[in-house]
Amino acid sequence: MTKKVTIAGVSANPGEKAYGVVKVPDLFADGQYLEIPFIIYNGANDGPRVHLQIAQHPNEVYALDGIRRVIGDLDPKNLSGVITFCLPNTVGFRFGLYYNRIITHDINRVLYGDPQGSVMERIVNAWWVNFVENKADYVIDFHGVPQETFVFYEAHGVSPDVPKEVNDKSERMAKLYSARVLKKETEAYGGGKSFRGACVDHGIPAIVPEVAVDGADISETGLRNILVDLGMIKGKIKLPEKQYILKWETDTKEALVVNQKAGFFKSNVKTGDLVKKGDKLGVIFNPRTLQEVETLISHRDGYVSSIQPFPVKSVKETIMQVDEILETIVNK
Repeated sequence: MTKKVTIAGVSANPGEKAYGVVKVPDLFADGQYLEIPFIIYNGANDGPRVHLQIAQHPNEVYALDGIRRVIGDLDPKNLSGVITFCLPNTVGFRFGLYYNRIITHDINRVLYGDPQGSVMERIVNAWWVNFVENKADYVIDFHGVPQETFVFYEAHGVSPDVPKEVNDKSERMAKLYSARVLKKETEAYGGGKSFRGACVDHGIPAIVPEVAVDGADISETGLRNILVDLGMIKGKIKLPEKQYILKWETDTKEALVVNQKAGFFKSNVKTGDLVKKGDKLGVIFNPRTLQEVETLISHRDGYVSSIQPFPVKSVKETIMQVDEILETIVNK
């Protein structure tokens, strides 16, 4: 049965949209609140509850226009379930910068935060208690900026005691996002637990689209696909002909191609190419003699997921990344 949804004192009845802010006090030396703006779309019909957020990392915003195209003018009377949307790190979003030493990239490495903790921990906890804990059935945490849009998600078994159904639902969302590339975490990595990881630990399917500069169209299609699949809006699911599930490397050195000779790099491949072990990836030539000094060879079969754009190379630089392909999906 549909019912009123209330967040931070702001309510939306079934079939209504409401705007509000979560105020986080006692953070800054000038005594000002941090305000986290949000929108509630409370559907007229029953359905799941999906939480969307973007700009946790303040320069990773390229999905925002795609999100706007899907929910900007969404009429809750035509929605089944509830969508919540927020800008979680407004102080960073304003200027596209982290707030010096107090708010850093590690804002995505403090789990669900702590109401008595650091500035970052208190901000993250505000997202957690207002939008996710005992509220969200699914979470999409939008990030970026890779050379090609991909979707990150977690394989079953990475987080202990999480039912397989949770990871299966995360994988389904990742596929539906319509990016050509999915990156699957198959083993835990260090450096602290992400917000997405905290969601999965609590039984909430969650994905992180890592959206490239030109990724708004994919983000629109992907978000629409997910909402259609969940029965929340009407529409048709659109997927690319092929998708590749790549292994997320906990030790990135396994995927990197580096040079042994300094000079100018000329690539024989481009981002998105499939290569075989032993394929010629490019050459380094000496800018003084214009002679080739090194041929770079692929050390594995895989997918070229990134190539460093600046061609002038000192010795032992990262040239490109070739990721292991776990699965190729052919969509009919």
